Amino acid sequence: MIIDAIKKYIEKECPLVSGKKIKVNNLGENPVSFSIDQVPATPIIKKYVDGGTMRQAAFVFASREEYDAEVWKQIAAANFYEELQEWFEEQSKAKNLPVLEAGKKSLRIETTSSGYLMSNDRKTARYQIQCRLIYYKEGR
Repeated sequence: MIIDAIKKYIEKECPLVSGKKIKVNNLGENPVSFSIDQVPATPIIKKYVDGGTMRQAAFVFASREEYDAEVWKQIAAANFYEELQEWFEEQSKAKNLPVLEAGKKSLRIETTSSGYLMSNDRKTARYQIQCRLIYYKEGR
């Protein structure tokens, strides 16, 4: 449910994605495609006496890009991830965050790494950036 909220939020709000569909845990083989992949992380960051918790949903935002000897393509991918990182920072500052189900509230969305080349072959490359959504979950 959290990953779906993140996916819908980025598709709708992020001008860098330009209305393209984002898959979940399934980056396509053809450029340009996007995926949000869940990654392991300790879910609870902090427990409160009322039973509420501050939590994190860790994910990787990945893209499949064209790849060849043209340096400008690698620079364009690096610029995309730098801009995405800045966009997350701006959205957190403005409190424009994913809307979560009842009993949960987004606090901030942030990157935990810079964007980087994960793998490549002669025609395509996978770039990614590690991220997390910090949110509050009410106690029961």
